[in-house]
Amino acid sequence: MPAAARAELEKAVVEGANRTAVLARGLAPHESGALRESIHVEAGRHQLHRLVVSGGPSTTVTARAGHGSYDYAKAQEWGTDDMDPNPSLYPAFRALKKSITARMSRAARKAAKGGGNAS
Repeated sequence: MPAAARAELEKAVVEGANRTAVLARGLAPHESGALRESIHVEAGRHQLHRLVVSGGPSTTVTARAGHGSYDYAKAQEWGTDDMDPNPSLYPAFRALKKSITARMSRAARKAAKGGGNAS
């Protein structure tokens, strides 16, 4: 793939991931704010791959009765035996999927034609 085409597609992928992260932060429960603040974009396995993730040290707590620890970001997203799920990542992705893929398609077409910046 030509470098210009790859750059246009990467820009579209990064923009889509950032938009998804912003929406997921808005959908996340915000009692303490730690879960909302933990939502971020990470680089994936290759240049055109981005992950929107949540959780980590700021959302890891000690389990009841001293049975280790768990990341409550996962409990919020997927639920537990005692709690229904309260997802934010997947609903954000579903809401933006069409516009993100359309933006990537426009970037790919423009790059294939040798045009300038895709929008």
